[in-house]
Amino acid sequence: MTHSLLNHADPDQPVDVAEIRAPEPAPDPDPARVARLRRIWLVWLGLAAAFCTGQMLTTPTGPVGGLMTLTMPLLFTIGIVAGVLLNRPRPRWPWLLLAAVGLITVAGYGIWWSGATTTAFTVFMTVYPLEAIALLAIVRGGSWRQDRAGLLDTAMISVGLAMACWMLVITPLLRVRSALPGDMFVALFPFGDVLLLSVLVRFFTSRGLRNAAFWQISASLLLQTITHMATLLPSLFAAAAPDIRSVSSLSGFLMAGAALHPSMRKLTGRPVRPTAEMSPRRVLLVNLACMGAPGLLIAQGFLQHGRVGWLAAGSGCILLFFLVTLRMVDLVGQVQDKADQLNAVAHIDALTALPNRRAWDLELTRRIAAAQRHGTPVVVAILDLDHFKRFNDEHGHQGGDELLTVAAAAWREQLRPEDLLARYGGEEFGAIFDHSRLADADHIIERLQAVTPLGQTFSAGAAQWNGNESADVLLARADAALYAAKRAGRNRVFVSATR
Repeated sequence: MTHSLLNHADPDQPVDVAEIRAPEPAPDPDPARVARLRRIWLVWLGLAAAFCTGQMLTTPTGPVGGLMTLTMPLLFTIGIVAGVLLNRPRPRWPWLLLAAVGLITVAGYGIWWSGATTTAFTVFMTVYPLEAIALLAIVRGGSWRQDRAGLLDTAMISVGLAMACWMLVITPLLRVRSALPGDMFVALFPFGDVLLLSVLVRFFTSRGLRNAAFWQISASLLLQTITHMATLLPSLFAAAAPDIRSVSSLSGFLMAGAALHPSMRKLTGRPVRPTAEMSPRRVLLVNLACMGAPGLLIAQGFLQHGRVGWLAAGSGCILLFFLVTLRMVDLVGQVQDKADQLNAVAHIDALTALPNRRAWDLELTRRIAAAQRHGTPVVVAILDLDHFKRFNDEHGHQGGDELLTVAAAAWREQLRPEDLLARYGGEEFGAIFDHSRLADADHIIERLQAVTPLGQTFSAGAAQWNGNESADVLLARADAALYAAKRAGRNRVFVSATR
């Protein structure tokens, strides 16, 4: 809200955020309404149990079984649309795009049954990218702009999965295409499953909210890939395909159930914190994906009598090596950033235990350089305790020191791990909000205002880095906004509108 209104502000004058600050969307405060939504969700799960049980009692080729197969994607769409209307998430478009997947699936069934299998294949294949886009927008929002390390890890794991899919599943299926149900292009469906698995991997290679809606979506994705693969693998072994319609339907009910659950409001569009470090578990996972390439060559040679897909294996290995190189470059940059950060925060203010002015100057320069390198936003704010001299005169220097110490501790608890709070000088404090825009910083400063101790207030000025200005220019803009807030009567937050 702050950012959009700043577009119309006078670029030469700081802006009082009290005039444009809007309340942050919050979970529905009405307990009765939340309880009602939970009952609707439970009814939906009951419908899922009854529907899946009914499918297990019918035959796939019978009229009732065929009708239930066609009905399932319609129920999927109805459930998601109902969830959007009841929970009112922001934004809504990812959920509505996900709901459209059900209608496209129904259209694909109609085309398939009419005999146009190649056209139906094209329709069905569009479901995978649309579902992936919708789910990534729902669960992780715009994290692709910030979390480069997580994206590289996801890409490496996904390439390993794609190689396994091509060499051990698709290539054998193409050799026995006469046994495939319908058009031979059905053999390429596993690539769609790899895409969905990549979405699932992405969910777990970034830090974000994991609530009831998240776990239902994750379970649904896992069941989707299992059921899709189970319908094709029997063709490799000349065996009858198992009837797993009920499992496939359960996957759809879980996805729609995520939309009906009240927790979906918190999930949608929520930002994530970048995950740059390599934990032991992540190192193991990425290395298994990379070592899978030679392992797949050996496995394919044994399983397929020496016939090896050298083109797929070679291309996959080259791509994996390129991704690993990018990840190493990213890690080296992160190590350098951390080393610079440690050098900066070694300069600590003795009273508040915060970084001092010298550390602040070094860290601000470093973070602007990192933002320029990664293309991420940065906001700087200067906080000044109001009427500190009067407080000092009334309570003595010891009381003033206590105010500074307690305020620093209270504010630091409200900041994110990637934010920096420093003792700028006297009663002034500096804050750097990484991966944040003015609207994000405003919400954080609002929390700091709420916890300012001993009945005191502060004035603040904030400025967002415009992408090319120096640290001194950025700081000067924040300082000008601070003095505008003080001239306006104190206990205010002003932001620099210049961009």
